[in-house]
Amino acid sequence: MNITLLYKIALVTGSYLFGSFPTAYVIHKIKKGGDIRKHGSGNVGGTNIIRTIGVCSGIATIVIDMVKGFIPILVIYFTYPDDLILLSIVTVFTILGHDFPVYLRFKGGKGIAASFGVIVGVSALPFFNNLVWLEILPIFIIFFTWAIVFLISKIVSVGSLTAAVITPFAFFFTKYPLSVVIAAACWSFMIFITHRENIKRLIRKEEKKIKGKGE
Repeated sequence: MNITLLYKIALVTGSYLFGSFPTAYVIHKIKKGGDIRKHGSGNVGGTNIIRTIGVCSGIATIVIDMVKGFIPILVIYFTYPDDLILLSIVTVFTILGHDFPVYLRFKGGKGIAASFGVIVGVSALPFFNNLVWLEILPIFIIFFTWAIVFLISKIVSVGSLTAAVITPFAFFFTKYPLSVVIAAACWSFMIFITHRENIKRLIRKEEKKIKGKGE
C-alpha cells in the first residue's frame, strides 16, 4: 500500500471523526448539564437546542456544525484538490460522522447544518473550472429552497426535506462532475434516513412548528 493511499484513507477516517464532534451535546452539557438526548426531541442538533435552551444557543450550534462540515472540505482543497473522488467520499463521511457519531454510540443529529457546511465548501472553494456564479449557485438554490419552505410552513423538517430533494438536482443542472452529483444524492438520502420519525409525524400531522424556547 503506497503512502498516498494511506494519506487518503487517513483523510477519510479523519473526516468521519471530525464530523462526529457532538456540538449540540457539548453545548447542552455546558449550558444545562445532562444529556440532550433525554430532552426535547432527543435529537443532537441545533433545532433541539433552540427548543430546550434558546435561540442564541441554537444558532451557535448550527453555525459550529456548518463549520464542522466545511473544514474537511477545506483540508481536501489544500491537499488533494484535483481528486474529485476523494472529495466526494470525504463529503459523505463528514456527514456520516455528524449523523452517526462514534462518540455518542452512533446517535447523532439530523445532518442539515453539517450538510450545508459541506455544500458551501464544495461550491465556494475553486475545485472546478465552472464559471464562478454557476459554481456557487447550488448554495443559493438549496438555502432559499429551505428558507422559503420553512417560512411558509414554520416546520424545520419540511424545509429540510424539500431542500434535500432539490440538492442533487442543483448540482446536476449546474454542471458539477458526476462524482459530486452522486455524493449529493447520498447527502440527501442520509437526510431522509435521519428524518424518519419527522416524516412519520408529518404524515400524522403531529410535527411541531418552531415558536421559540421551551416548545
